Amino acid sequence: MEGLKRWLETQCAERLVEPNSSLGKAISSLLGHWETLTRFFSVPGAPLDNKTVERALKLFIRQRKNSLLYATEHSAYIASVLTSLIATCLHAGVNALEYLVALQEHRREVFQAPAAWLPWNYPANLVPPEPNVRQSSAIWACRGSPFHRRRDNSRAAKGALGPWEEGHHWKRPCESRWLHSQ
Repeated sequence: MEGLKRWLETQCAERLVEPNSSLGKAISSLLGHWETLTRFFSVPGAPLDNKTVERALKLFIRQRKNSLLYATEHSAYIASVLTSLIATCLHAGVNALEYLVALQEHRREVFQAPAAWLPWNYPANLVPPEPNVRQSSAIWACRGSPFHRRRDNSRAAKGALGPWEEGHHWKRPCESRWLHSQ
């Protein structure tokens, strides 16, 4: 960077670039703001851009805009809490759906020790839930609905039904010919 600064100063000092040209104005501006533009070098490992911060802010600005369309103030509050949880999960590298399902499955433990169930801590606390606890239907979204297994084990899936049967519906063999002839 020092070599670049010397080259810019040489261009201006020796009048190799016309000061009133757009390149000369750009060089003068760069030299005038050199200290602030190179300040990030004082912190080792500092990123060259702030896209991460801008993305995080954009998420909450979008949520604030969307909350104007909610029916009640409480529903906007709940949506904001969920948005914050999902953003925290993304930042911590945790699957947000699995995290929210784990919170539902272990809600008693969450209320007893909330700090142990933060997105970066919760995998250490995962144990199978008690069998008498009613589980939420959100688990189906994560692991698949139990009805999918029944459908796969049905006679239609095994090919035991005739070509005119589809599950519990009967299809007449001549029905397709009748539809095509019209």
